[in-house]
Amino acid sequence: TDLVRWLAVLIAAGLASQAATARAQCDATVARCLALQLWVGPGVDEGWLKAQLGEANLRLAAVGLGVEVVDVATRPASLARIETVAQRNRLLELGKQTPLRVFVVDHLADAEDPRTDRRGVTWRRRDDFAVILWTGANRWVLAHELGHVLGLPHSREHTSIMNKTVRAILPSQLVYTAREQPTMKRTASRLLAAHRLREKPR
Repeated sequence: TDLVRWLAVLIAAGLASQAATARAQCDATVARCLALQLWVGPGVDEGWLKAQLGEANLRLAAVGLGVEVVDVATRPASLARIETVAQRNRLLELGKQTPLRVFVVDHLADAEDPRTDRRGVTWRRRDDFAVILWTGANRWVLAHELGHVLGLPHSREHTSIMNKTVRAILPSQLVYTAREQPTMKRTASRLLAAHRLREKPR
């Protein structure tokens, strides 16, 4: 089964203790469950992984979507610190476009100013794309990056999770807004039809 193969990869990578928490389950009520492939190194905090995936699923449910990890792969140690465009592009050379790859790294620098850290990025090169997450990112950063995957730009709406300005709002109030949700649904349908995303069979 998928789970048995996934656990075998974890064991081979020395990450078996993360199995129970790194696998996010799509809610049974959502219309579509998008498949994710995690690329991780040793020592990734399992509570952090669980929080990232859980926060993403909590918000995606509003648009009838969810995400679920179907595979875990070992990220090369040489790509633990991502500081250049070339290194970002090297990540895109790993694996295939589907399932959607989420690369977890120990350091992520801004592509234009290496002195500035980034919490996460949706990186694209031609038709290829993937999410890159820093291990120190706040627990809702994956949800923000999935918004970019599904066609959303940054926002000025106060409650939007796509608004990255500092403001007085609780993390639990951050959502995909009613204005953003139709774009996400259309983009998900388009990317699935073009085989740029993959749906997990249920």
